Amino acid sequence: MTALNYINPEYIDKITVKRPGEPRLGEALSLITSKKDLHTSKARYLIVGIPEDIGIRANGGRPGAAKTWDAFLKHFCSLPVSKNSPLAQVALLGSIECNDLMVESLTLDWRDKNDQNTFDQLILTLDKRVEQVLQPLIALGYIPLVIGGGHNNACGLLKASSAALNQAMNCLNIDAHTDLRNDHYRHSGNGFQRALLDKNLFKYGIFGLHEHTLSRGIMDLIEEKNDQIIYFTLNKWLDTSCEARNDLFKRWVEPILQNQFGLELDLDAIANMGSSAQSPDGLSLAEVRTIVRILAGHKNLRYIHLCEGAPELGLYPSQVVKTISTLCLDLLRQ
Repeated sequence: MTALNYINPEYIDKITVKRPGEPRLGEALSLITSKKDLHTSKARYLIVGIPEDIGIRANGGRPGAAKTWDAFLKHFCSLPVSKNSPLAQVALLGSIECNDLMVESLTLDWRDKNDQNTFDQLILTLDKRVEQVLQPLIALGYIPLVIGGGHNNACGLLKASSAALNQAMNCLNIDAHTDLRNDHYRHSGNGFQRALLDKNLFKYGIFGLHEHTLSRGIMDLIEEKNDQIIYFTLNKWLDTSCEARNDLFKRWVEPILQNQFGLELDLDAIANMGSSAQSPDGLSLAEVRTIVRILAGHKNLRYIHLCEGAPELGLYPSQVVKTISTLCLDLLRQ
């Protein structure tokens, strides 16, 4: 079984809400429907989905991220083509096959040790599929824009990037949490821990971190690896004047941007966003948009991962997919 389900033009046509005289993205965007298209496309970015929440449930989180890819496509493809739409530099690729793994995971309980072993094997299989699909894309020079899915997929993305570029990756993670938890079985809370252990992750920066989520064990790990791990807490951001924030962020993030890096954005970093670890505390969407617009088009950016959003957990209909679509357009504007 191939790990990639190429985009289906008939499906895109069906889900795109059309209006006479108002072209929609689903009618105008390039579609990658075969391996041949990958070798002829002029796009710089490829949009890829990972429709699963196995890692989230393995971590005791609230499911729902498995539905994000389809919900995002329906909204994104129905947006009108505007003067600034990035039509020339982006194409829709498709999604990584997750359905068989999802079905096997649905009856598992993350608190059961035997089920933890099963979760581990399922997520390791998913890691391999992510690597199998993404590595050749990055080797060809594309920048994948990945719509998750759980944050467990950061591990496969970093491994794919590291293998494609033959070097360990840097990573900026906009997140309320470090995802550096114990690695005794794979789940959404330890993808970066596994990437460090596998030496696919070199320098790791966490922006928007909630200090109260830091256990003693994680703090010990950060102190032990202070040459590799840096963080910028939400409290520090709030204590900084609005006028000084952007310059402070640019200085802080510079060590990450000096090498090839991946950009990770966990939707739970945004206050009140529908996500597996939804919180009333966090960055505003406007603040996150400002940060990603600073990073958009950076010469060392090799992949983008927007994850953990869950449409059914949103505060209002379309909150999550509108947010993801807006962030995608911000990132694709360069």
